[in-house]
Amino acid sequence: MTHASRSDDLRFSIPVERSDRFYVENGEWFYTTRENLAIGPYPSQTKARQGLDAYLEYMGETTLTPSG
Repeated sequence: MTHASRSDDLRFSIPVERSDRFYVENGEWFYTTRENLAIGPYPSQTKARQGLDAYLEYMGETTLTPSG
């Protein structure tokens, strides 16, 4: 079986940071997954971003912040 590439496949392989992925509720930060799950609470947006990066790494997806 041959895999035919679609012209829109490339846009799905480029990580996109969604600004609506993070939100604060009662002073605590959360992020939502692609499956629309709320994950948190975190004490700051930075910690929520780190949590999301760990989640994405666990799921085998590209993280938001570059490692270095």
